Amino acid sequence: MNMVTGFDRRHPRGVILTRVLVSGWLLVLTGILLVFGHRGWALLTLAGAVANIVLANRISRRRMR
Repeated sequence: MNMVTGFDRRHPRGVILTRVLVSGWLLVLTGILLVFGHRGWALLTLAGAVANIVLANRISRRRMR
């Protein structure tokens, strides 16, 4: 599956860093939502964090080739 966007092709280091930072923020937000009892929203933000981590991993692997 080829999920490369124009932004991904231009600045792979910046894209990886951005995705990792966004994933970290989404994990923090997930924790905050769980503390306040919003499990549905926490699940949604956790899914977004996982998606960002997977995409950052794919970009970094493609960059290593």
